[in-house]
Amino acid sequence: MLAKINKPKSWSNHQNGDDWNKLWEESRTGNSESLSKIFCYTYSQMFNYGYKIVQDEDIVKDCIQELFMNLWYNRNEVSEAHSVKSYLLSSLRRIIFRRLKKQINRTKRNYEYSRDMFAEMYNVEELMIHFETKEKQKQQLLEALQALSKRQKEAVYLKFFNGLSNSEISEVMELNKQSVYNHISKAIQKMQDFIQV
Repeated sequence: MLAKINKPKSWSNHQNGDDWNKLWEESRTGNSESLSKIFCYTYSQMFNYGYKIVQDEDIVKDCIQELFMNLWYNRNEVSEAHSVKSYLLSSLRRIIFRRLKKQINRTKRNYEYSRDMFAEMYNVEELMIHFETKEKQKQQLLEALQALSKRQKEAVYLKFFNGLSNSEISEVMELNKQSVYNHISKAIQKMQDFIQV
């Protein structure tokens, strides 16, 4: 079951930046094999990111499919991407929010969703792997996470779980680079305050 994917492979395991740009340009000119490769290389991480936003496998799968169908059918209008990773994640994020807007009350319910969207984003086991914490620090880590704001949690997830740069996170979260830097540095500081080394 796709929701059980715990440790996505790194984007960089498959391609370097030049290879991504080549695949992207080939797909924009109608090479379906290149678009299929992009889909295969990125699906796991896109699913995991989408599932953090909305815990509904079907919605996430549908939104990823919609994204790639849009890329194919509108390939002549698709712009160049400074970062294929951030382009795909920000596009998926927009599609998910658009889908949710159609399903819920356009004002009150959408506000409530966005307020709570990253509340339970991490499980302790994932974070222990990423931060290499010891068993006795599990409770401290949980407390540290609960102290982070929703935006800080999302920025940390994109930075440490998907390997995005601050510039790429800025594009995905639709924030300026300084705000991204502030969110990440404050999150790290909060976590260091909670976790006693």
